[in-house]
Amino acid sequence: MFKKTLLALALTSVAGFANAAELTVTSSNISVEGSVGASSVAVAPVKVKLAAEYTVGDTIKFNVTGAQFDTVESAPDLALTPETGSASAGLLSVTSDTVTFRITAASSPVTFTDGFAELSGMEFKTTSVTAAGKVEVAYSAATSTGIALDAGTKNATLATKVSQISSSATKKLDAVIDVENERKQFTTGNDSITTDTLVITPKIEVASVNPVTTTGATHVIKGNFSWMESDGDAGIDAAELAAAFTATGGTLATPTINTAGDAITVVATGVVAPMTATFTVLGKANAKAPILPTQMFTIDSAIKYNTAAGAAATKTIASASAGAWTLNGFDENIVFMPFDAQYAQSINVSNTGSVAGAITVDITAGGKTYTKTLTATATPKATTNISAEVKAFATESGVTGNAHVKVVVNSPANDIEVTGVYYAKADGDRVKTK
Repeated sequence: MFKKTLLALALTSVAGFANAAELTVTSSNISVEGSVGASSVAVAPVKVKLAAEYTVGDTIKFNVTGAQFDTVESAPDLALTPETGSASAGLLSVTSDTVTFRITAASSPVTFTDGFAELSGMEFKTTSVTAAGKVEVAYSAATSTGIALDAGTKNATLATKVSQISSSATKKLDAVIDVENERKQFTTGNDSITTDTLVITPKIEVASVNPVTTTGATHVIKGNFSWMESDGDAGIDAAELAAAFTATGGTLATPTINTAGDAITVVATGVVAPMTATFTVLGKANAKAPILPTQMFTIDSAIKYNTAAGAAATKTIASASAGAWTLNGFDENIVFMPFDAQYAQSINVSNTGSVAGAITVDITAGGKTYTKTLTATATPKATTNISAEVKAFATESGVTGNAHVKVVVNSPANDIEVTGVYYAKADGDRVKTK
């Protein structure tokens, strides 16, 4: 008897799930950006294939999670299409997360199983949808005495928010500055020894509800572009910028650069498109070629668009990585080194490897940088003291106060270590800066 009871319960359970209703929903992809300014968002109807018999007085309920119904803008309607016969339903209530109907009339005879109930006319509060990740709908029904109908019905996805607009560097700057060519050009294996290319790609995801229409973009590429200055006057003029930077893709205005020389702006109009930016350096063969700085690049992209309501708007993607320029050797920054007469300096280059390397020093002070390749080299398996030569170069350059010193060694980076120390001559107290 015990086993027969268990078997009966198991069969009842299986039968209950077998008779569950089935939800069919065309899930909506709702644009976060395009919905800005809309008070409510309409969603597609929810169709339910019934798997039980209903009668007048039974209730049908739809419950949502992840968003809130707009109870003012919604116009709930439940259309009943039995397998045979006819029936109708009336609205009982609408709350922020449920809508409930009651069957008010049915023909005789009527067969509900394999018929349909379809909910339409529902709208969500926009802010609740754009704050959610996914909106789901659940179906339930009950007799007038509270017995569940179509139990075990699975939830369905009613809507998903989509952030339509993004932008990134699909090809980043990746040149390697060649120390063997005085850091004035790139190593072979890059785009070329004088060019490096960046591709900025705005991306617009598909949305079925409130899609955006793009109208333009502003890309700001940030980095150290002081190397573009080649005619000896202050600042980077239009001709220098044009020689060192070009941009293609879509409808583009002439690029501009700020006074500080650390931000290049390119404005695009119309439907946004990928933009290719090419940086061109002078190269060692040009007598005016400057030293190229190692650095990181970033992009700020402001994508302009119209919302579904026709309002102009902008989305900014700030500080996206745009790559870097690195060095095919070792470089070390001594962030603080005083060259006042009262101080002495001790700067040493240790080379644990087997490759001798030329040593180049940059001294930056008073907003200017002075560069020199020293006569000393990084001797293999030894420590080379470059203090006197660096001090002499600082004096020669007119640097008499605090400075930043960069030491570049044309040897494998893992083999080199640079230490920098300064101390007051009067007491000999040493301060290690690197």
